[in-house]
Amino acid sequence: MLTIRLVEDELQRLCLTGEASDLHFSKGQEAISVGVCSELRPTDYLVVHHRTISPAIARGLPMNSLMAEILGKATGINKGLAGEMHIRSPELRFMFAFQLVGTCASVAAGLAWAVRYYKKEDDIVAVFLGDAATSNAQFHEGMNLAAVRKVPLLVVVEDNHLAGNIRPEFYLPAPIEKRFESYGICATKADGNKVDGVMEAARTCIEEVREKGSPVALILDTTRLSWHKQGQRDIRSQAELDLLAERDPLLYEERRLGIDGAEKSKLTESIGKEVAEAVEYARASPIPKMPWMEA
Repeated sequence: MLTIRLVEDELQRLCLTGEASDLHFSKGQEAISVGVCSELRPTDYLVVHHRTISPAIARGLPMNSLMAEILGKATGINKGLAGEMHIRSPELRFMFAFQLVGTCASVAAGLAWAVRYYKKEDDIVAVFLGDAATSNAQFHEGMNLAAVRKVPLLVVVEDNHLAGNIRPEFYLPAPIEKRFESYGICATKADGNKVDGVMEAARTCIEEVREKGSPVALILDTTRLSWHKQGQRDIRSQAELDLLAERDPLLYEERRLGIDGAEKSKLTESIGKEVAEAVEYARASPIPKMPWMEA
């Protein structure tokens, strides 16, 4: 979680200098990616939304090539052509990432169908999406297909109570679990800012998906402590953000593990060095060559 936080802090600085573009960060939500990914098999599949950095790091994508991809360099995971919102690494079964909200749900349902009925594997597909995505038509299409076809899909809802700067009363007329229940999909709720709780809930849900081969939802209550994206300012007051920051998953984990200031500084210095090296690697890398550049 600290690695994700430091990577995103550095990328935010690069946004301000113009080296990075309009990125989407997951500050305050790191426990979800880390907790869920820690319970998945290396052979399980991931499909994610537009906040790709956190799940990519949690899944174990290499730091240097990830940074190079985000900064649009040819040494990136996808040769600098995917950018932040379309990163993929089939080798690590980090299959698809989507810019358009809700798209990940229907694609993940299709992938889960293929895993079970075409490849005939006992692996599962985990899809990460936000609470606002459950109001999108493609989400409902995906859930309908997943339920009818009985596919091994874990739907992880990062419930941060925001759609950009829009509040839930404008996109959630009923609790999220009701939406899943209408498709006969069992939904479990947990605190998404306590990584040990996320791991426990994820473990139970993953076992159920794997055993029954049917979709299950895991709704994780969380707090986004960053803007929706770097280019869109937050309308929340500083007082509200300060209150939400009391639920910072890193602070919770520091207290739970008894990490003191000296140990935290040591960890921060070590990880910070790795992040700095990745940035320098990306800076020294060439930009992608397009076919028209060869003419």
